[in-house]
Amino acid sequence: MTGHVPVLLKEVADGLNVRPGGKYIDATFGAGGHSAEIVKRGGMVLGIDADPEVNAVHGNFRDIEKIAKENGFESVDGILFDLGVSSMQLDSPERGFSYRFNGPLDLRLDPTKGEPASQIVNTYSEGELYEIFTRFGEENNARTIARAIVIARAVERITTTEALVKIVGNAKPVLSRIFQALRIEVNDELGALRQGLDGARIVIKTGGRLVVISFHSLEDRIVKQYMRNGDWKILTKKPITATDSEVRTNTRARSAKMRVAQRL
Repeated sequence: MTGHVPVLLKEVADGLNVRPGGKYIDATFGAGGHSAEIVKRGGMVLGIDADPEVNAVHGNFRDIEKIAKENGFESVDGILFDLGVSSMQLDSPERGFSYRFNGPLDLRLDPTKGEPASQIVNTYSEGELYEIFTRFGEENNARTIARAIVIARAVERITTTEALVKIVGNAKPVLSRIFQALRIEVNDELGALRQGLDGARIVIKTGGRLVVISFHSLEDRIVKQYMRNGDWKILTKKPITATDSEVRTNTRARSAKMRVAQRL
């Protein structure tokens, strides 16, 4: 298993305007890289993560207002949302996040809740599969793939990542989009993001900072539109992206877009 490298590390801490004694929430704690930098700069951190295997407060950031109040962070100087999947999850075959390994077709950020992705591919209609592959994966061949899944599952239930790869084909961009679409559907990621942002507005004090790193256009669109409402002053006219040198050492940073806003 490879170690998780936090993206845009300095940019996040700068964006949060971390100051000694300030209170911050890392809503997607992961391996704790961003939180460690905040603590290094003198801040206090509440780490939240949907994954129960992570050493943080277990919970979905859609409930950030409730979790913050329960942990004495009801008024904070900044909140970070680093969206997407961590390297720890991608590199764990048993979690089913990556088409690179064979494992159970799961894709749940919190494996203690909800239904795995295998339930979707085996029960959704062709039309429903087409809809999520189009909306959440922006996949041009969504109709063909949805039909292929329905035909294949009539012969044998689809339960592993390997079985799905055989049906979809070996084109990595297509596989990436299909797995992304299933992950978003399984975890209701866009719904959770909208609720998490609404909660952040309540928890961040006036003058505090909101930092969001997104990894695909669906997330970024939600964040951009949200920051345009009257509660925020946008501090990044264009999203901050990783330098070439960071991308060379951490390919995950390639698609990262960071936006920063200040609570009015």
